[in-house]
Amino acid sequence: MKRIIGIFRGFPGLGRIVAGVSILEYLRDNYGYEIMFISYLQGKKYLESRGYDTLQEVTPMDYCSIGLLPTNNIGHYIHDIINKFNPEIIVIDGEPLILQSIKISHPNIKIVSLLNPSDIDNPHNNQEAMDFFKEMYSLSDLGIVHGLRILEHNEKFNDFISVNTIIRNEVISIKNVPTNNIYCVLGGGTINVGEQFVETTLHIGLLCKKVAAYFPKYRINILCSSKNIYDELNRDNCPNNVFLYKEIIPAEHYYKDACLVITRSGRNTLSELAYLGIPAISIVTGDIYRRYEQVQNIKDLNVSNIQSFSMEGTISDFIEIMNTMIKLGKQENNFKVGNQLSINKILEI
Repeated sequence: MKRIIGIFRGFPGLGRIVAGVSILEYLRDNYGYEIMFISYLQGKKYLESRGYDTLQEVTPMDYCSIGLLPTNNIGHYIHDIINKFNPEIIVIDGEPLILQSIKISHPNIKIVSLLNPSDIDNPHNNQEAMDFFKEMYSLSDLGIVHGLRILEHNEKFNDFISVNTIIRNEVISIKNVPTNNIYCVLGGGTINVGEQFVETTLHIGLLCKKVAAYFPKYRINILCSSKNIYDELNRDNCPNNVFLYKEIIPAEHYYKDACLVITRSGRNTLSELAYLGIPAISIVTGDIYRRYEQVQNIKDLNVSNIQSFSMEGTISDFIEIMNTMIKLGKQENNFKVGNQLSINKILEI
């Protein structure tokens, strides 16, 4: 039986973990792989929600803005796990320093790096940073870039494939039957993020609370995914048709009956909504680096069921676009996921 470990960055949301978990679980269920996961912060919570509960806690000294630090306690823990589990393959998403450390200490283990297109092609990030990331990620034996745009082959990588977004296995099987449920999905949480990220998250949640009175026949569900956001939004009384959720909610719970989804403009959620054809409003937020990435996501997607909304827009504008998208209804898109192509490539190494 082959063994494979997934090591995924656990913040600021779940963008770096959901695809990797889907890939490894598919390899377990269909090819008999023995799997193990390592993540932290919001990633740890996500894994626990799926029944994986033997994960070490991290301290603030164990990670920085670009992921885990291989020279602190968590680095020793990861290498100890590798020595005990003895995997043939390690899949890494969003952890350039750990990737380098593993390649130094375990040169015979095959490493697959899961990448966002913006990890190696983003003109709005400074050149020195991009040079660093590309150099680290290219140490892997296979680079899988998955997202809303296809990149040309990158010669720095030993092996390289660019595919459409890898989406969660449970999402692929969902059949959406719209009801009067509107879901505001605020992402995977706000742990280890800047003040601006928290403020924009709250802004989206408060906006949904404010417009609730204009949609009395609809149930507006705000998925906070973290205690601090939940507490802030729950500080004042909620309208009778607004419901707040503190914990991470399984995707099938809200996709199965949504008539409208309001969300950030992240790669994974937009891809899932495009695949399912659910009407959605995508709100661009964050610093210039993330705003560029999110605007690019929407442009590359180019589907009728997803419309963008600016943070600078008025409540009247928001109400108008909500009505438009609800009336639009579910759409049939031809969005092809990148799951099987990625799995086939992993099986080859």
